[in-house]
Amino acid sequence: MRTAMNQRTQHQNDLASFIAYLKFCRLHATYHACIANQIRIFDWVDERRIEMRAEGRPHWVPNDRDFEHAMWDCWDDLV
Repeated sequence: MRTAMNQRTQHQNDLASFIAYLKFCRLHATYHACIANQIRIFDWVDERRIEMRAEGRPHWVPNDRDFEHAMWDCWDDLV
């Protein structure tokens, strides 16, 4: 039962993260939304999610500010 709850929560977090990413893409014209950039941004988000879990926050969902931070941190690697 607990595994099913964790999977459901993970799916909800993933969906919320993707919706937040789409909103970020709409709001930031300087960001070129392509699959290569999406992979880089979500790698950054995954690393941040690991940090949040280590801090005891397993349900962290990135917001627009987090994606903007990711964009600037990854700027040199973006296409």
